[in-house]
Amino acid sequence: MLTLPTAVKLLTGLVLALAAGWLSHGPLGGGARLVDRLEGEARAAVAKAGLPGIAVRLGREPLTRAATLSGPANDLQREGLGSQMGVSDYVRQVDGIGSVRWADEPPGERFALPLLAETLILAALLYVLGLGLGWLLWGRRRRPGFG
Repeated sequence: MLTLPTAVKLLTGLVLALAAGWLSHGPLGGGARLVDRLEGEARAAVAKAGLPGIAVRLGREPLTRAATLSGPANDLQREGLGSQMGVSDYVRQVDGIGSVRWADEPPGERFALPLLAETLILAALLYVLGLGLGWLLWGRRRRPGFG
């Protein structure tokens, strides 16, 4: 059974893990640096496609890993054909890009999870994983006489 002091300790640890994720993402600028790096790599990928006038931007309000492409390109140039890659495929190949869409497409049901939410979910999952590993390695009480 979980006692009140133990529950307070566990919740305090979770709050501190989430605060560390938020601090890294926001005030320390980790989220903005990641989005800037991804945007630069996506621009380089678009340049490899060889189509002039294509711009790429990642979500800034809030920060997301969703790339939005804009510029003059027909469907074949955008998505490619068969084994031929389109501009969207070049951007999709950038490690860390979550999704790719064109600015003139209807928004539809595309949802881009904010980077802060991704960071906090990851921090919470790693905290729970650490608790589980700690319990497995050091948390079981041993009965006397069984080593």
